[in-house]
Amino acid sequence: MCAEKDNPKLKILVCYYQPWQLSTEDLYFPIQAGKSVSGFNLAEMQGDDTGDNISERNAIFGEFTAWYWGWKNIKSIYPNLEYIGLSHYRRFFALDKPFIGESWVGIDFIPTMENYESLIVQKLKDNDVIMTKPIMFGVDLKTQWGHKHNSNDYLLLKAVMHEMYPAYDGSLVNFFERNNTISLYCCFISKYNFFDKYFEWLFPLLFEIEKRIDVSSYDPYNKRVIAFLAERLLNVYVRHNKLRVCYEPIYFINGKRNINPKVNFLSILKKSLKFIMPHGIVEMMQKGKWYAKGK
Repeated sequence: MCAEKDNPKLKILVCYYQPWQLSTEDLYFPIQAGKSVSGFNLAEMQGDDTGDNISERNAIFGEFTAWYWGWKNIKSIYPNLEYIGLSHYRRFFALDKPFIGESWVGIDFIPTMENYESLIVQKLKDNDVIMTKPIMFGVDLKTQWGHKHNSNDYLLLKAVMHEMYPAYDGSLVNFFERNNTISLYCCFISKYNFFDKYFEWLFPLLFEIEKRIDVSSYDPYNKRVIAFLAERLLNVYVRHNKLRVCYEPIYFINGKRNINPKVNFLSILKKSLKFIMPHGIVEMMQKGKWYAKGK
């Protein structure tokens, strides 16, 4: 094996929690999230239950148990990393689709991405981080959060942020209460120093929220509240620090479940509209209210 493969300078960590396609590219490093509580092993990948880990807290942290593992342990495997990224088993940056208007491209199988290493390094010459192309909700993000999750959790985030990082108070309020766009999924690629510094800021905040939050009455979806908050906090951190961002679309891998491309497209479109406006414009209009910007 060549030295570059033995000591790579770039790795994209990919979170898995169920059997799924694996990329054939050496660039990607798959991790099974929540392995210690899953009751099964996914073949051919690293579990998040070794070394310094929080695997047993996967029900509330979601994919962030895999990201925590990567933060604490990946350098012991690849000590020469200069760049690192986060992806999901169905979401990969579509760096070869720079001119499309959409934020994602729906396809059935993971494409070949053999030129991505050079593309990533090139894009990070003039940018601090690569993030997913933002989407726009019909309401501000505080309102959208309240319709999808427990409104009190946002208030708890505000309180903890003020105690731990008061300089971020204004940035948090601006993002949630005066803004309706967001880069989703907490997928990003950056130099390793950004990754390390960001998680050094993020996880103490998440752990403090975990101490104070009661999710005993939440359904499994909403129990992943820490992950949902962290997804938004990446945006807050980047905006507050005025970092240079390269926004890129993603491939959304549908798998073999949708074979008919027409059915596949309609299904994705329906889910996308429901997600973008879950309780937004449609519901507000039904209630006789209008929250869209400029109205």
